Amino acid sequence: MPSFANGLIWAFVVAFAALSVGTGIRAVALRNAPEPVSRKRLDSLLVWWVLTILFAASLLLGKLGLAILFCLAGLLALREFHTLFARRSFDSPVLAWAVGVLGIGHYALLVSSTSMWSMWALPPAVLVMLSFIEIAMGRTKDYLRATAGYSWAFVLMILGLSYVVALVDLPAPAGALTTGSVGWCIFLVVLTELNDIAQALIGRRLGRHRIAPVISSGKTWEGFLGGALVTIFLAIWLSPVLTSLTVGRSLAQGVLISAAAGALIALGGFLGDLNMSALKREAGVKDSSNLLPGMGGMIDRIDSLTVTAPAFYYFAINVI
Repeated sequence: MPSFANGLIWAFVVAFAALSVGTGIRAVALRNAPEPVSRKRLDSLLVWWVLTILFAASLLLGKLGLAILFCLAGLLALREFHTLFARRSFDSPVLAWAVGVLGIGHYALLVSSTSMWSMWALPPAVLVMLSFIEIAMGRTKDYLRATAGYSWAFVLMILGLSYVVALVDLPAPAGALTTGSVGWCIFLVVLTELNDIAQALIGRRLGRHRIAPVISSGKTWEGFLGGALVTIFLAIWLSPVLTSLTVGRSLAQGVLISAAAGALIALGGFLGDLNMSALKREAGVKDSSNLLPGMGGMIDRIDSLTVTAPAFYYFAINVI
């Protein structure tokens, strides 16, 4: 068992306890709800349990487990991207397969070492390679949209998610119950998901002023600001336990840096959600698929992480 086992076990206990409490509250709240609404909410709860168990299992396996989990998530999201535009003229199965293979290779390289070459140089290399594939196939109709579209999908759904895995190589926090270097991943994923939930719940209750009604009618200033405050508070609370952001700093400095991390994740999550909403609006769908009952598809689940993961990674390496 890894040296960080005790801290990780406690993190699991807290996470599953919170999920259990949330499940109980949701079950009580849905007693008088219409059957379709109740079914959708309960399906969503079941998916949360499954995703939490998968994430916990990947953390136990360390960097390899996280790489497998997020590579699979990225490939499923890529499949949804391809399906969404299968009826569009710039659809190209060959490009989709090429991006998938390149994505698997990128994760394999990431597991062997933290390669900044892979992070920085691979995106333009992918664009060039996809362009040559289209040229070799003699496809000129919507050539730019096809190569740019699948390159965009690679950058967000493959490369963007891989920064969650790259966080494992950052210095582990000290402490008797440290979660080890995977604490960085827990911090990012937990804050990103709770930020999504807080923004949605607060926006649903208090939202009056829409931010981008054409792209996402449910996004309001009240929801965004309320979710951001919740995320900042959680960042200040969890940062000393899960990350090294506060190591060697005064209390005031630690609080300021942790709050900045929370604000960055809140903003990144908001922008990531809007970004994928714009993609779905172009495709003319509400959800990217029905892969996750009550939630939608994989794109719907990882949308915020595609932005928060790289944003938080570069924030972290510049402040620790």
